[in-house]
Amino acid sequence: MGLDEDMLDCIRALAENRIQDAKDKAIICCINDTTKKNASKTFYYKKLLENGSTKMFELPLNLKGLLNVQDVSDFNEARYYLGKEQKKTYEQIVEGVNSTLKMLEYGIPYMNSTLIYGEPGTGKTEFAKYVAFKLGLPYAYLNFSYLIDSYMGKTAQNLNRIFDYCKGKKCVLMLDEIDCIGIERGHDTGADGELGRTTIALMQSLDGLVDGQIVIGATNRCDRLDKALLRRFQRQVVFKPFDKEECQAMIEAYMNSVDSSFLTDDIVQYADESHTQAEIVKFLIEQIVNKINE
Repeated sequence: MGLDEDMLDCIRALAENRIQDAKDKAIICCINDTTKKNASKTFYYKKLLENGSTKMFELPLNLKGLLNVQDVSDFNEARYYLGKEQKKTYEQIVEGVNSTLKMLEYGIPYMNSTLIYGEPGTGKTEFAKYVAFKLGLPYAYLNFSYLIDSYMGKTAQNLNRIFDYCKGKKCVLMLDEIDCIGIERGHDTGADGELGRTTIALMQSLDGLVDGQIVIGATNRCDRLDKALLRRFQRQVVFKPFDKEECQAMIEAYMNSVDSSFLTDDIVQYADESHTQAEIVKFLIEQIVNKINE
């Protein structure tokens, strides 16, 4: 299959450095591509272009290893199940996008921020990727556990560099294991003193993300977080293991996206007990492997 007229126009506009024209033609190309195999990529890249981005932002050398920017264009939406709490939280984040734009018009700083807490395996990180995919935004991931382990003594300085870079860039910024840094203050010596100073640096950095960034924090230990840090998050939600109805819906969605003939009664019965999303995915992968090898 050769290039159609819109593709040629896009290439011509790029060659002539007419970036906006190239973006407009690229959006048309995304709309015209109706092939199933490209559906998730064309959806995401169309959103990315409409949001004003021409590419995933590239990290400067001094941030590589600290912040991870991932391409979520291949996020498999058909294989992802949005539970009741996840759906409600996503709708609140979308409302927050509209609120941020209006507040900017009024000159009032507003951070679209969500803190998700709950036991491991309840889909906190995967949810952040889903948000980035649906809204067509770059996905930036920061794991505080790694930051602390690898850069103790320079954590506050590195945080400032990371957040300074993210200012003015629309993205979904995922702050994972935030409890490793944002602990309740009250100690002023040794490692605790270092973490207390880092908590203050984190709060000051968060206060500057008011230009359309979506901040999602994740923790298994909400009880450890500094109360002043908690106030930085517009909403705090708990992700729990799915109930029977949600488990069954997730199992059906996942298996139907792979091969509907794999969905048998014994697999559906796994939903009779409560499970985390991670446990469900692990179980389904094992069942798919068994089906393939039958």
